[in-house]
Amino acid sequence: MGRSLGWVAGGITLVAVGLILGVVITASTNLGPVSIAQNGASSELPSGTVTGSYASLAVGRSPFSAVAEEVLPAVVSVDTKRTIRRSADPFGDMFRDMFGDRGRGGSDEQNYREFEVPGSASGFIFDDTGYIMTNNHVVMGANEVEVTLTDGREFKATVVGQDPNTDIAVIKIEGDNLPSLRLGDSDDLRVGDWAIAVGNPLDLEGTVTVGVISAKGRVNLNIRGGAPLYQDFIQTDASINFGNSGGPLVNIEGEVIGINSAVNAQADGIGFAIPINLAKDVSNALIAEGKVVRGFLGVRPQEITRELAEASDLGDTKGVIISSVEPDTPADKAGIEPGDVITDFDGVSVTSVAQFRRVVAGVTPGEEVKVGIVRDGRAKALTAVLEERRDTFVAEEPEEKEETRWFGLGVVGLDDPLLADIDIATDEGVLVVDVENGSPAEDAGIAPGDVILRVGDRSVEDLGDYRDVMRSLEGRKKAIKVMVQRAEYTHFVAIKPE
Repeated sequence: MGRSLGWVAGGITLVAVGLILGVVITASTNLGPVSIAQNGASSELPSGTVTGSYASLAVGRSPFSAVAEEVLPAVVSVDTKRTIRRSADPFGDMFRDMFGDRGRGGSDEQNYREFEVPGSASGFIFDDTGYIMTNNHVVMGANEVEVTLTDGREFKATVVGQDPNTDIAVIKIEGDNLPSLRLGDSDDLRVGDWAIAVGNPLDLEGTVTVGVISAKGRVNLNIRGGAPLYQDFIQTDASINFGNSGGPLVNIEGEVIGINSAVNAQADGIGFAIPINLAKDVSNALIAEGKVVRGFLGVRPQEITRELAEASDLGDTKGVIISSVEPDTPADKAGIEPGDVITDFDGVSVTSVAQFRRVVAGVTPGEEVKVGIVRDGRAKALTAVLEERRDTFVAEEPEEKEETRWFGLGVVGLDDPLLADIDIATDEGVLVVDVENGSPAEDAGIAPGDVILRVGDRSVEDLGDYRDVMRSLEGRKKAIKVMVQRAEYTHFVAIKPE
């Protein structure tokens, strides 16, 4: 028993000595716990330590609060006013015409009304001189644009430039001591990285939502309100709602990685943003030139399915197949034909329609490029000299815009907000909402409710296409072939100009 007590006493003594030595060594070598928030902390942080805008967080604070504090001052509310001119009841008449009572007047001036439509969305200052990025659809057609900062300051904004093909716009305000955001590198994003959406959804100013990068390179999105031609969207589950449009998507460092642009109305927790690297290039061009100059080839490409590859005796689905070639375009002059498969363009392998469009657009007009094609199972190399894309958009003063009617037709684009609750059997074309009595369009049998899909030899995807082709036909005397869709059926009519 005595011997056992001795061993216990000895053990206690050793433990006590060890504790005393540990305290002495710790005090002499300054090994006490140090917070990275402490002033004068070492710049050499241990592996895995978070750095950036929230490296100095106090214990227990969310890392996102520091990001919000940095970003929110430069996120703005963008309020717009638009004046639209419509028939007093175009859609009521349209439905009556679709189900009976085809005859319709309504071209008299008293049947038209002007409406002022307000809008509210988001944007962010990216340059302390007052340049603001937002979406094109936020300011498109606006008579007035006003910007409000989180500190309460209000400014009248001018539209510097717009690019419907990417849904990007730049506006500018004049003011002192303007905050601005840092732009990141969207090419460096990884699926699973933090994503923080900031903006004014549903008029709830200064809203911050958090998620991750769900996917990259999303294309072929059919977005009500206007799907841009060049798509390369970031997908995120950070909550994005109406009003978030134009606001920044930022990373955990507080850097802008995208412009919040679209929500999927049929899904919960899915939003999309334009990559900031694409937005940088477009914004720089808009500031410098007021427009974005892109290369134009003159073809309509489509994806190659497995069945199409088999039917065309192709070994795989690489490249894009050309469904049509516009006359007297660089493609036509280079010898490209419908049915050709373009496999590489200007030294870049072609992987999809969306990627092909971006590669073509990135070529400087007037530049000569090599086009690799496969025709009848044999590879060929052609040379094309690209032109400037014809639908280049230059911002105009809204009061200078006028609604032009061709051949007695009144139409709206399928992305018109007034059509949001109307079921239309196609996603392309323009909707006829008015036909003048005794006009060439009425004589041809076109009626309100019809969708115009093609005019002459040119397809009509949207209102811009329609206006372009109609302008090109002004002064024409020969009859014009028009493809229209009525309900689920399509047919051709011929408009004979007066």
